[in-house]
Amino acid sequence: MTAVGTAAGGGELKRRLGMPDAVVIGLGSMIGAGVFAALAPAARAAGSGLLLGLALAAVVAYCNATSSARLAARYPASGGTYVYGRERLGEFWGYLAGWAFIVGKTASCAAMALTVGTYAWPGEAHAVAVAVVALTALNCTGVEKNARLTRVVVAVVLAVLAAVVTTCLTGGTAEVARLDLGADTSASGVLQADRGDLGARVEGDQSP
Repeated sequence: MTAVGTAAGGGELKRRLGMPDAVVIGLGSMIGAGVFAALAPAARAAGSGLLLGLALAAVVAYCNATSSARLAARYPASGGTYVYGRERLGEFWGYLAGWAFIVGKTASCAAMALTVGTYAWPGEAHAVAVAVVALTALNCTGVEKNARLTRVVVAVVLAVLAAVVTTCLTGGTAEVARLDLGADTSASGVLQADRGDLGARVEGDQSP
């Protein structure tokens, strides 16, 4: 959605994206570089309890997504987190939520851009990261162009994930016994894995 002027000089939300576009943008926000970068530190923290940490992260992400969806349905106005905080808690908390969202998103974009650079060209990670961040300027040209680019990104990421899963299942070294919880599993490790993986899952749940 985007705000457009009316004959009276005000503004209203005009629908420019359909349901498929909205779903793709949501997937693009949550399934990005984080899914490739978060699993290694999560596995180091949780050990054989990694799947338990991922399941816990999925539950938290589900709660986050459903609460955000309910708030968006109740307050269908541009502003996202700022609007929700303002309407439910007051002006100050809405202002604080809005700025916290902006700062968090900025840090997240920088971290993910650096992750892409590290994977794509380890020797020039910072240069690649700058190029990736520059792609965010595409948002200024319109949400429809952004949706088209997101389709390509999501398709590539899903194809890579599918290839990884296929390789793991057909590699001949997979053993169900390795999924059992071992002595390397601890509650603190599982919670650390949950927190690390949650960023890859919740990243797009509260987009404005």
